Amino acid sequence: TPKQSSGKPLAKPSHIHASIKSHDVTPVDSLSKKIPNHMSPHFFSSFVYYPEGVTFQNQESDEELILLIRRDFITNLPWIITAIVLAVLPLILIPFLPILIPFVSISDSDRVLYTLFYYLALTGFVIVEFALWYYHVGLVTNKRITDVDVHGILIRDVSRALVEDIEDVSYSQIGVIPSIFNYGDVRIQTAGEKVNFEFDRVPEPSLIIQIIQD
Repeated sequence: TPKQSSGKPLAKPSHIHASIKSHDVTPVDSLSKKIPNHMSPHFFSSFVYYPEGVTFQNQESDEELILLIRRDFITNLPWIITAIVLAVLPLILIPFLPILIPFVSISDSDRVLYTLFYYLALTGFVIVEFALWYYHVGLVTNKRITDVDVHGILIRDVSRALVEDIEDVSYSQIGVIPSIFNYGDVRIQTAGEKVNFEFDRVPEPSLIIQIIQD
């Protein structure tokens, strides 16, 4: 059974679940002591508090962007390792091709062509995987919350909720790796039949729910 906390991850790494109500929220002044205001986002940012120089489509004139979040960058590790292995593999196998497949004769020019095509496909794989992470974002403003889920090159789901419609925000950390690197799923429950959504595998989930509930 998940254990409850007041916005702070428990020490037990196997399973963590927390929910913060309004009276448990840390004031903005206290939050500013934990994380710096007006952070400058970089290319690999996954948690930016009051990001500088960032705007978004349909942003209102009096709407201030408070938080920009993506999945924790550590969640990219599986495809990064896969890309590294695939990049090194031809360098190891090509010298041994005559031994591995002696019945197939490949000219040097064809070998170069196949190698270039292979690395072009691998580059495309890396670009697509990075783009799926980079454009899968959550935005928290003083008026609303927006969740942009990218499931493929041509598939994008956008969910929005006004701040006043939010009834509860909770987070969970399941497993050793999320607990070690302090990332988890933040679930946002809205009033009535309006859309409920979540920010999955985001860093600092306890801080995120404090910021949203403030």
